[in-house]
Amino acid sequence: MKTLAIAMLCHSINAAYCQSLGDDSQPTWDDAPDWQKNSAVAGVEMHIANPDATPEQSHESWYAQKEAEGWVYGEVKDADKKEHPCFLPYDELPPEQKAKDYLFRATVHLMKDLPDVGEYLALADEVKNLREKIQTNALNAQTPVTLSATSLGSSGIAIQYIGRKDQFIDLLYGSNLTFTKGQVRHVPSNIAGNLLKHPEFQRYEQQVFDSSEQDAQQTDDTSTILDEAKKQQDKDNEKETIELDEIDTVERISDKKSLIDYAKNKYDQELDGRSSVKTLQNQVVDLIKRFGVV
Repeated sequence: MKTLAIAMLCHSINAAYCQSLGDDSQPTWDDAPDWQKNSAVAGVEMHIANPDATPEQSHESWYAQKEAEGWVYGEVKDADKKEHPCFLPYDELPPEQKAKDYLFRATVHLMKDLPDVGEYLALADEVKNLREKIQTNALNAQTPVTLSATSLGSSGIAIQYIGRKDQFIDLLYGSNLTFTKGQVRHVPSNIAGNLLKHPEFQRYEQQVFDSSEQDAQQTDDTSTILDEAKKQQDKDNEKETIELDEIDTVERISDKKSLIDYAKNKYDQELDGRSSVKTLQNQVVDLIKRFGVV
């Protein structure tokens, strides 16, 4: 499939080059006879199998094939008579024909390492599945620690807020815990370690509580707040993963029209078709980051 696509592209470039010279005799790929299509495919296969082959060597290979098929030189290409104006030694070819040979070789080597549509879709799915697996493994690795920390309740590390503010909310470490002045909370060791780095917190030494203090401990909402923060973090991680997967897919699209259609259909944005593929990719990625995946 890929070899045929490259051959089709080479044929189209060759026809366009001939038209630039005033030669309109080259048919479209769909209208080209089988011998012409097979010749293009054979040329592609030769360059892929022999990446160091020069245009001269390519012509020699083509010449040998035509000779074996009974072709001879003729001023006008005639498939019925098997006459071809390029059935000459390479040194005797006109500059225009040599230019076409160089274009053919360059096109093959440019396209041979690009994935075809099937390979691209398979690769995109593989990357997506791998990221989902990594995220799942990371969450599974964190779950035992989180559960043991939040289910311990009052058996966590007791820390006390002694700062000047009437109310403090931990946004720096993502726990979303709220402390009033003098409040004690039992928190997991990792959160305690982070908050105790700041002078507004101190480790609270256990004391004998009276009944009112015991009631306060029993109604401690630390575990609930931490669980909600964990759910929000999971939601944010999932959103980020979806965006990264979409960005990865966009960065593999090398067709301008597809990028322009993507921006129009999903974000109702018009992109300039004169821009390079890289610029269009960056513009689409910016849309994804600004508005999310739609």
